[in-house]
Amino acid sequence: MINVAFFGEAMQELSGDNSIRFGGDVYNTAVYFKRLQLKNTKVNFVTALGSDEVSDVARCLWQEQGLSLDYLQIAANKTLGSYGITTDTKGERYFSYERDDSAAKRYFYLDTQHRFVNALREGYMSHCYFSAISLAILDTPSRQLLLDALHTFKTAGGKVIFDSNYRSVLWRSDDAAGYFKKAFQLADYLFVTDDDHYGVFGECTEQQLVAFYQQCSSDLVVIKQGLADTLVLEHGTLQRFPVTPVTQVIDTTSAGDAFSAGFLAAFLHTGSITYAVDIAQQLASQVIVAKGAIVATSIQLEHSEG
Repeated sequence: MINVAFFGEAMQELSGDNSIRFGGDVYNTAVYFKRLQLKNTKVNFVTALGSDEVSDVARCLWQEQGLSLDYLQIAANKTLGSYGITTDTKGERYFSYERDDSAAKRYFYLDTQHRFVNALREGYMSHCYFSAISLAILDTPSRQLLLDALHTFKTAGGKVIFDSNYRSVLWRSDDAAGYFKKAFQLADYLFVTDDDHYGVFGECTEQQLVAFYQQCSSDLVVIKQGLADTLVLEHGTLQRFPVTPVTQVIDTTSAGDAFSAGFLAAFLHTGSITYAVDIAQQLASQVIVAKGAIVATSIQLEHSEG
């Protein structure tokens, strides 16, 4: 059985129409991954929320989406963070955040019984997915606790998946690169973008980008480059996959998250990189033609069962 833990933060999406919506990089990936309906797969969303009305709505919605909340933590005096989105004429998105009272930032202080850490250490899950944002919102002791637990998890045979989502506002300039390198060392599957890499490590050519990630020990490195070719390194060997442009882009929010979800689900389902990239690109192309992080999609895996 595939048992995946998605560790991260969900936030309230301020949509302007008074509806209650949620988004967040790891949350988005978990939702889109779950929709692809892999047989014998459990999808755990590991996070914390408050005890207020918005948090109650979130919890009900996440359960309706089929996410397992076995490791959910509740903070009596915290809530969910929130974010607003503005888009330009090309659908490129810009965020504004408010996460001072985000319960997810305090996850490891709320998990006083260390249920999630012990689950990782004891190999209860087969895969664990986290992102640079998952790390960035934590304080230093919590980051180290998570990384240490993931190291034990990996040593015992678990598969670690890292997405490089980089938000400069969440990092001090002197520590982002160090934490990214620690995550790269842990990751069996690594999802990165050229923009994230440039933000952390500086400008480089595509050749230099590929050479950098060929030095990683990851089994798979998936490099997203917007409209340029998607690059996949399998044990260091490079494959290229052209991207088909979408004619009318509305909102690129969560496009990368959907891509990661589609690739991971299809790869775990079939072991085929070509099929995984195809599903990932199809799913992302459906996401960017509607507004918001979580939108209607119709992509399914071949021969999958609900």
